[in-house]
Amino acid sequence: VALPKATIVNDVISDAKTFVFLLKQALQKSQFGKIDTNYVVASLPESKSFVRVIQIPRMTDSEAENAVPYEAESFIPLPIDQVYLDWQKIGSETEDKMNILMIASPKDFVDKYLGILDSANLKPVAMEVESQSCHRAVIPAGSNETILLVDMESVRSSLIMVESGNLQFTSTIPIAGNTFTESIAQSLGVASVKAEEIKRRVGIANTVEYPNAKLSMLPTLNNLTAEIKNIIKFHNEHSKQSVKKILLTGGSSRLKNLPEFLAAQLVDVGISAVELGNPWENFKDIKNLPINSIDALSFVTAIGLAARGVEHEVN
Repeated sequence: VALPKATIVNDVISDAKTFVFLLKQALQKSQFGKIDTNYVVASLPESKSFVRVIQIPRMTDSEAENAVPYEAESFIPLPIDQVYLDWQKIGSETEDKMNILMIASPKDFVDKYLGILDSANLKPVAMEVESQSCHRAVIPAGSNETILLVDMESVRSSLIMVESGNLQFTSTIPIAGNTFTESIAQSLGVASVKAEEIKRRVGIANTVEYPNAKLSMLPTLNNLTAEIKNIIKFHNEHSKQSVKKILLTGGSSRLKNLPEFLAAQLVDVGISAVELGNPWENFKDIKNLPINSIDALSFVTAIGLAARGVEHEVN
């Protein structure tokens, strides 16, 4: 369901009444299948969360329950009593160390979110950041690769570092689909609706009809490339595992020729492949998928959430 612009501002639901109304409409008239439950697995925006892998001395789970919040205070820019904090062990332990994936979100933000879901008669059984959902959808189960996921939406993109198959850290940037549309609109002197149509039809290319389409997007594309390079360099400086591959996800990743453009720009930082992710990567047993893998890129977060919900049992 398309949301009016003012419904969500800076990842905060500013018009709860409209949001709840549209959410109920979506549940009653779903585009695919039939929704017959009011239990929900929901995502929290990356910009309102803190994701970090930390290393602590090897200890029991009960000992870690006390140790992780103490360690978290060094990485979270809010008092620990003002956030909901969760963690899990990842990777293999050494004789004296273990890696912890730590995720925190502000309580006031999460509580408001929960209230909105309750207004829509939904019962949350789990909440997670979008990077977890995206990771679950497109990273093959059991993968040991080190990959950068670039999840491109309409107003922002998330750069999600996955090392040896495990989520490491994320960064959010304000470069996404709408940024490309605005660049075309300003450069070619057309309305946003027309610019969106040109973007989808032409992509990163110059045509006879629109000879400057690619040129108009170059500043935005160069900014995106620079942000990706910064993340890759940061990771490579702090890890023995270098990034060789990038997977693009999200609705705006469907921009024609984007993988090829980025691949050419990122050779100097060691990237050997830039590909579109497959949101159905871990659903190989499902026949007659409702939408193809390209169109499903717009729903990668929802698919990742659903994958978590599949095995959930409600008491």
